[in-house]
Amino acid sequence: MTLLGVLVAVIGVGIVTRAGQLKERKMGIKAEEFNLKKGLLLAVMCGIFSAGMSFAMNAAKPMHDAAAALGVDPLYAALPSYVVIMGGGALVNLGFCFIRLAKVKNLSVKADFSLAKPLIISNLLLSALGGLMWYLQFFFYAWGHASIPAQYDYMSWMLHMSFYVLCGGVVGLVLKEWNNAGRRPVSVLSLGCVVIIIAANIVGLGMAS
Repeated sequence: MTLLGVLVAVIGVGIVTRAGQLKERKMGIKAEEFNLKKGLLLAVMCGIFSAGMSFAMNAAKPMHDAAAALGVDPLYAALPSYVVIMGGGALVNLGFCFIRLAKVKNLSVKADFSLAKPLIISNLLLSALGGLMWYLQFFFYAWGHASIPAQYDYMSWMLHMSFYVLCGGVVGLVLKEWNNAGRRPVSVLSLGCVVIIIAANIVGLGMAS
């Protein structure tokens, strides 16, 4: 039944994708440059590299076990491994950012800090908030993962990614991004979100059986 849940989740994601297409057509949004081959290549690469986080968490299971053996609550046993996993990701991101910054000829830290202080402070706070929110997804992922039976470990990431799509759709509706899209795109989006929720429940039933 868990695999059925995965299939239903894929269908739900497909429906949400269709809703996005309908929204773009209704609102007259057109891509400035369209390259199907490049888009598919990037989609495949992003899927593989995104799964790398899941692979890293599975590889860090000995660290989780060691933390649990020291008396760490199972809900938090995965957190020590994040220092290594996210530390590696941070180094790669910092390296890429420095490479890109090196190519900016008119880069000036002095000019950046000459901006109005309220603007600088708000930018710093927003960037910190973005980082905190990004981390919190994995903080709560560790909670959920700890509650899933060992034989269904592989389902954690599927649920995590599905809820990315679900939350993206819901937040878009809350922020009124779909207000001018018309009734049909919103209906299709809502259907897709409901299908993803159903998929999560099917997976839950499969784990419980």
